[in-house]
Parts: sequence; structure tokens; C-alpha cells
Amino acid sequence: MRHVERLWHLAYDYGMGESFMGMWVRNLGIEETAVRLGADTATGRDCAWADLLKGVDVSGGAGVVWIGRLNDEWLQVIHRGADVPDALPQLSAGRGQALSLGWSVEGVGDLVYAVDGAYATFFSVTRPNRRGGSQPDALDAYAEGLLFDVQDSSWENDPALPEGWMEYTAWEEARGEGDMSDDDYEDMRPEWWDLQALAINGYSPPLATAVTSALTLVGRVTGRELDESWMRGIHTRFLMTSHNG
Repeated sequence: MRHVERLWHLAYDYGMGESFMGMWVRNLGIEETAVRLGADTATGRDCAWADLLKGVDVSGGAGVVWIGRLNDEWLQVIHRGADVPDALPQLSAGRGQALSLGWSVEGVGDLVYAVDGAYATFFSVTRPNRRGGSQPDALDAYAEGLLFDVQDSSWENDPALPEGWMEYTAWEEARGEGDMSDDDYEDMRPEWWDLQALAINGYSPPLATAVTSALTLVGRVTGRELDESWMRGIHTRFLMTSHNG
């Protein structure tokens, strides 16, 4: 695994390669964060990741937020299921700070940063220098050495790429330019099945690099990156429904 992709792969390992929504909140308690997100605080219970969606009908419009401490100042929130209302102003109100980052099959959203109830910056993680807000450069000090350009092709000669990735993607491109048929997969090399699973879940080297860079930036702001230890921990789950917000 390329080091510059490590946090995308961590999300992928937990079933979030294709879709992820994270929020980070400073100087709020867990229940107050749930309140400001519009979650039902009466449903709060501690659970592990494996039990996060137990008893939750995501297809029926329900969802959850999983909230836990990163450190003394910051909480980390991972959301699954029904849409979460845009709550960063509420989460940062009262001289606080909050960030959000998400992606889906439709693409990667901006990294958004709010301070004291107002948006400070919208930071594109795929297009360099695309930003806005009242303080568009507010996160620049945390971005040194990070890569946010999905058009960059310098990764193509990286020996740490998943083995066979260039050959597999060339085969898929050639297949797509011809008469496409699922029967073609019967002739696909067996060692490419894992690469296909990565691709189906949204993987590409420049995208995984951009996402990892964004999560690294968040870690620099909060003092701790999304990591295996946190994902293996017990945090508090609250239920949300599509009518919240």
C-alpha cells in the first residue's frame, strides 16, 4: 500500500471506500453534539463498529451517527445512512470549531471548516487552490506536503502501487472501448479480482491520495488522524431519521 493512500484504505477496510461521511467537533460533549446534529438522544448506546447498524433499516431512510472522543478537545463523528443536515454552524457555535468531509460514488465533497457558528472555508480536496468562505486560506497552514490534484499522474510509476493495477486498468479500458460483456470477466486473471473490488469501491490512486491528504489535514487540525485504534473502539451510537433537520 502506498503511504499516501493509507487512510482511504483504512476507510475501505471498514466498508467506507465507496461512501464516507465524517465530522470533527471541538469543545462539545457527545450528547450535545448529537443534539446539534438532530439525532434522537434517547436512542444513544455504546457499541462497536460491527454493531453500528444492528436493528437499523438504512434502506428505509434511517441512519446513525457514531460519536467518540479523539482526544481531550475533539470528537470524531462517523455517519451512516440517512442524510445528516448541514450542521457545521450549529456544531461550531459558541466559539467552537467543526469540520466535515465526505465522499460517495458521485465524487468527493469539499472539506468544510466552520468557526464560531459561521463557515470559514470550503476546501476542494481534488482540485488545487479551489476554495471559498470568509477565510479561504484558514487551512493552508495544515496542508503542507499534501496532494489534492486528481489530475496528477506522477503516481503511475510508483512501485508501491497495488501489484498489477496498471495492467488491470488497461484491460478494463480496452474492454470498455469494445463490445462490453460480463462474459469477459470469465477470462480475467484471477489475481485481478481484488483489484476489481477496489475499483468497484471507488479506488483510484489519485483519488485515494487526495482523500488521504484531506484526512491527514483533519488530523493535523485535531491532533489525531482517523486510525485503527479509534475504529476498533467503543463509541456512542445515536439514531437519525430522514425527517431530522
